[in-house]
Amino acid sequence: RYLFSKPIKGTYELVGFLLVGAGSLGLGYCQVKKAHIRVDFLLQRFPAKVQPIITALANFLGFAAFSLLCWRCVLYAQYYLSATGNATDTLHIPLFPFVVVLAVGTGMLAMVLLFDLVRSLTKVKSK
Repeated sequence: RYLFSKPIKGTYELVGFLLVGAGSLGLGYCQVKKAHIRVDFLLQRFPAKVQPIITALANFLGFAAFSLLCWRCVLYAQYYLSATGNATDTLHIPLFPFVVVLAVGTGMLAMVLLFDLVRSLTKVKSK
């Protein structure tokens, strides 16, 4: 920017697209590694028999929310594929591939949450 003495066009668009890719594709991996922020101090205040039930409920709600988000992203991607003129204003990059990446990322997180839900339901059943 300072080399050319003027701003570089399209930098906000590119940063936004890179954030979609890095953010959505990293969601499932963070859930596998349990690297998301979690409020354990509240969960630990419940009795030991209730804790797996709350964990299962949280996994179910997360699975439902991200499944819905994935589904809506797929519908949104179909809309962008069929409509014309859906590109960024400055660089004219089509929006369709980035919506597909968002759908894949939320779908992967939903699958990981489904596996965690099954795992937590087996803990509920065993207690």
